[in-house]
Amino acid sequence: MQFGPWDVQIVSGGTFRLDGGAMFGTVPKVVWNKLYPADEENQILMATNCLLIRGEAGGKKHVVLVDNGNGDKESDDFMARFKFQGRGVLDANLAKHGVKPEDITLCILTHLHFDHAGGSTRLGADGKPVPSFPHARYVVQAKDLADAKHPHLRVKASYLPQNWEPLEAAGLLETVDGIAELLPGISVRPAPGHIEGLQNVIVEGGGKRLVYLADLIPTARHIQPAWCMGYDLDVVTCVNERQKLLDEVTGTDTVCVFEHDPEFPAGTVSRDAKGKYVVAPVQV
Repeated sequence: MQFGPWDVQIVSGGTFRLDGGAMFGTVPKVVWNKLYPADEENQILMATNCLLIRGEAGGKKHVVLVDNGNGDKESDDFMARFKFQGRGVLDANLAKHGVKPEDITLCILTHLHFDHAGGSTRLGADGKPVPSFPHARYVVQAKDLADAKHPHLRVKASYLPQNWEPLEAAGLLETVDGIAELLPGISVRPAPGHIEGLQNVIVEGGGKRLVYLADLIPTARHIQPAWCMGYDLDVVTCVNERQKLLDEVTGTDTVCVFEHDPEFPAGTVSRDAKGKYVVAPVQV
């Protein structure tokens, strides 16, 4: 899909599975299981819908990747626990678009949790993690990097140092503080609630607009504002931020990308006759 000078495509970083109850928090299973059926271990299928953005700005060609999934450097036990799709998935899917890891010039990370930033590094020849995209600058909110370095016990298991420490050591990791335009028409803005340092990514051009929601609204099945995750640190803030976002996009042509939804990765939002939010799928 074209947004002014930017060609935007969703590229899968692979699937995995998480506990359905954790993903829907206080929503009863009898409700969410009808929309999102769980397997025999109560896990539901999760996507890692990354964004590939290509175009020219300032006389230069840019290849931008937004988030990069779980990566493939973790142990077999770790991958089995979350039922990862397999190794090398993101590289293979980028290759389908003619993109190699060294072609990426900018990697925007919505946050540093392992299912969003795990693909930032890979194992080098010596078995130690190295940057996956050696010619890219990686951008994250300063608050999230600070929290990754000194994580609260509640989220410590999601911040794996091997996903960001090699980037910092290589001088590739940059931070922003709040709203920032990274390239003309490509910006980030804070979206706290899930964690304090979460950021959304916005692409605008040619009269069109896209919002990459990350874990603010992880799937189209979480479109009702109160349907928060058990993983969300500040539920009240999360609900308020969701409502603000929905007030902004509902009834418009804004394309919303749901990072973890394997069936409905993108869509526009409206309300039905009963006033509930609904998503109309859009191909990106």
